[in-house]
Amino acid sequence: MDINQRMVTIYTPGKIYSGYIDIANESQRTIDIFNSANIYWKDPNERSFDDSLLLRNASIVLEGNFKIREFSKLQIKISDILFFYDSLESLGNILEQKRAAHLNVKTRESASLAHMITHTRGDAFFYITGTFYGLFKSKSKHRYIPITEANVIEVIRCGEGWQKKQIPIEGGFVGISTHHIEACTFSEKTCRAAE
Repeated sequence: MDINQRMVTIYTPGKIYSGYIDIANESQRTIDIFNSANIYWKDPNERSFDDSLLLRNASIVLEGNFKIREFSKLQIKISDILFFYDSLESLGNILEQKRAAHLNVKTRESASLAHMITHTRGDAFFYITGTFYGLFKSKSKHRYIPITEANVIEVIRCGEGWQKKQIPIEGGFVGISTHHIEACTFSEKTCRAAE
């Protein structure tokens, strides 16, 4: 992996893509890259679609971990991405964490427990819960909203019933496409008592 690349996992309807995206600099947050009006391309001449990002060393997996194949380069349309997560262990370096804490105090953003349901695509949808900071209305203008401490469950139709499948998320961060959210609710985040 190049220092100017970051490993991401991207969920689209029915498929999971994993690979490396190009980044302008390593301090850039993945959510900011996905929300940018001008997605960074190391070589803009490789772009086929205006609304896409380039995934390097990409693999495509279907339900049941059936791997289709790998590509050295693959373009994914941003409008088709349901959600993504990155390979970062934490939500940023010390300076980024200080910046986020300062912004929280300045804007008085509070933490909410978010519950989000995506549109049904094929025979499945996603139920995503986690911590959301700020006002949803202002952040819903972005392409993707950040959820931390994320819990992602895929709900799949099986015959006459439904099954739940837990999706493991590295680092606990998910960027969810605002275009694919069908329903959501927010509640005050409370601390659980130790058991």
